[in-house]
Amino acid sequence: MKEKVGKTGIADESGAVGQVTGGSELPKPCAEGFSKSFFSNSTTIAAALGGLTVHEPETQCRPKSERGMVSMGKGVLFMVLLLAGACTVPGRVDAQTSSGSSRGVTSNAAPDPASALAQILAQKGTISSEELHQVLASSSQDRVSVLASILRDKGLLDSSDLAKLSTQNQPDLSGPSSASPPGAAPTTVAASSPNAPSAPDQAKPADRAEVNTGKHIPVSIYGTLLFNAGFNSTGLNLEDAGTIVSKPGSSNVAADQSFFETPRQTRFGIRLNPTQVAGAQLTGDFEVDAYSATAPFFDGANMGLFRLRLAYGRLDWTNVALEVGQDWSIFAPLNPSSLALYAVAEFNGAGNPWIRLPQIRLEAKQTLNSTNRLLYQIAASDPDDGDFTEAFTGSRPPGAGELGRMPAIESRVAWSITGHGRDYTLGFSGRYGRGKNVGTVNNATVTQAVDSWGAAIDYSLPFTERFNLTGESYIGRALGIYDVAAGESIGAVETPGAHGVLSRGGWSQAQFKINKRWELNAGYGIDQPSAHDLPVGSRYRNENVFANFIYSMTKNIQWSFEYRRLLSYYLDQPFNTGRANQVTLSAAYSF
Repeated sequence: MKEKVGKTGIADESGAVGQVTGGSELPKPCAEGFSKSFFSNSTTIAAALGGLTVHEPETQCRPKSERGMVSMGKGVLFMVLLLAGACTVPGRVDAQTSSGSSRGVTSNAAPDPASALAQILAQKGTISSEELHQVLASSSQDRVSVLASILRDKGLLDSSDLAKLSTQNQPDLSGPSSASPPGAAPTTVAASSPNAPSAPDQAKPADRAEVNTGKHIPVSIYGTLLFNAGFNSTGLNLEDAGTIVSKPGSSNVAADQSFFETPRQTRFGIRLNPTQVAGAQLTGDFEVDAYSATAPFFDGANMGLFRLRLAYGRLDWTNVALEVGQDWSIFAPLNPSSLALYAVAEFNGAGNPWIRLPQIRLEAKQTLNSTNRLLYQIAASDPDDGDFTEAFTGSRPPGAGELGRMPAIESRVAWSITGHGRDYTLGFSGRYGRGKNVGTVNNATVTQAVDSWGAAIDYSLPFTERFNLTGESYIGRALGIYDVAAGESIGAVETPGAHGVLSRGGWSQAQFKINKRWELNAGYGIDQPSAHDLPVGSRYRNENVFANFIYSMTKNIQWSFEYRRLLSYYLDQPFNTGRANQVTLSAAYSF
């Protein structure tokens, strides 16, 4: 859930060949762009091939200009895997000396070429020790496919390479690896951190586009093309993804029905595949969608402007991780499953504290025993309290949280228990930020302190393979940045809410996996700001109920139908209660 992602990889190989002791020849990539981290000398490749020695020619070849960017290291890896899985090495070729300095090895020195190659890649830092163990633990006939899947996940091989291996009497490797189980596009906005709490099982697209930047930094391109069409029975704060009902009589169209069609919740991202740096795995993500605003043209309603969602880098050691950039908040990190509300979270403004924030995050994992684990998270995040209500242009003044002159602090402890192959997770999180509310009273400037704080519980309980219960509960003050008491989280100076409006609420979702293609999600959420902190006419209660069916036509294509019932209550105005129904049909293609 929270949390929480085609194929255009280009591979080109030259026709140049290296000389092989023993009379045979092997294809050899052009030296330009050559991946020295893997193929630094002929001894390395000889050991991988179980006895063949490759001598590089002194002349260098150049790629044809029309071929564009060429990832040579990937070509070498493919040829090595092809030979490791399909070639039979005859006899002894250039016996290796005991010192290991000879440029030849014997065929019986490497009886299992895939294992030898995996050990070489582990020594060079291309794969981790855990991945090496995964290869060695596989049966001899499966080691090539396991190693190929690992290299595919790192961006060193793509689907076309794996298809070539499949044609050489190898198992089918073109589908998802163990790191990417088969299924359909994700329907949950999940915390992007790999250490995020367990969410209801969501299917993932099969293949990612793999791109090489030209400097041997592999990245994966991913995204979801999403089209939504729906009907609203009355006015909402957002026509296509609203969760707050307009107060009756607040505008000329507040009570009018409406219909919409939009692709602006479409999402696009680039993910840095794991790279070894300082003994850690370096990963990163850059993600945008088209949900920012409407273009300022008479026909700009369908010109969704790009909005930054994620932009972070992360270093993962064995039990510790450091992350810098914009990512999901660790305070109340879960989200329900929905395609109707994909750019914003389901129950936003109605019991679901959610946001993506710039932050510096530190995480630590502790394994208590074979079934119990603890996760500790702490982050210094942007102190925005979400109190901006005016339209922005090229600049804006600092808000109440930023005037506090310190970052906000978020923390979370999560306890996970593994049973029957499923993870049951219970998390406790908190948030504190110091702010300053500045206003004018009788032509005099008045300043009042704002303490933004929150405490939350989150849970993910997959009781069976087909049923999962998730949700959150919270209490806090001045949490407008999380869509808690949205738009009214900090009152004017010298009013009861000037120090921040107190609010409490939560949400819960039941997820039913009917079969491999169908799932049903249903849930309820509520946000209850304190009436004591609000002026008359303010929204003091907001409720949402939803249910949806999601049908996975293929691994990458999904359809969804969702019904939502929304109720908004306004203080001391019982006849102005907002009631709305919304139905949405969604079609998604994820790559």
